[in-house]
Amino acid sequence: MGGSKPTPPTIIMPAESNPQAFQTIIPQKSYKDLAEAMQRTEKEINRITAGRYDTVGTPQEMGAKQRGIEMQEAASYLSSLPRGGSPDTGFKETPRAFPIKSNRRGTFDTVPGSMSGFGSTRPGTGRQASTTLDPAKQAASVRFEKSKKAYADALNKAATTPRSFMPETKNPGFAQNPDDLYLPTQIN
Repeated sequence: MGGSKPTPPTIIMPAESNPQAFQTIIPQKSYKDLAEAMQRTEKEINRITAGRYDTVGTPQEMGAKQRGIEMQEAASYLSSLPRGGSPDTGFKETPRAFPIKSNRRGTFDTVPGSMSGFGSTRPGTGRQASTTLDPAKQAASVRFEKSKKAYADALNKAATTPRSFMPETKNPGFAQNPDDLYLPTQIN
């Protein structure tokens, strides 16, 4: 296992030199071209935004449409509640031409000799205590009135708020600087 020792690495240092600085000069025309490109982009964004407003409306108009939908929901719910006095929410028996009685086998039999129009109500059926739905009607009415006000407010806001667009950049400061501003200057 022997062998010779490896030779130590040799480090070569480069000769010292003075540092050099480089500067790229960007002419004023490039900045003016950039300003024009920004203005074209902003005009295109505004054109697309106007098209979107024409198609689906402004955010205020979309909000007014949503308030109208909510008002319709509240009106539909209110109109679906029963009208008049307190409704009978008790069990109503199904009218039958003859009585049906259950047997011990879990099926039903008719009573021999039954006649049409037989009998009164079955035990445990008939009219029960009715419940009033006045709190539900009141809550639905309040909700409907509030939704009408919210819809009117949203319509007013949609009518009075103008469309908003991106402001176009005109003559930005960086495009106004002369070329000699960017020329290198000797310091000491």
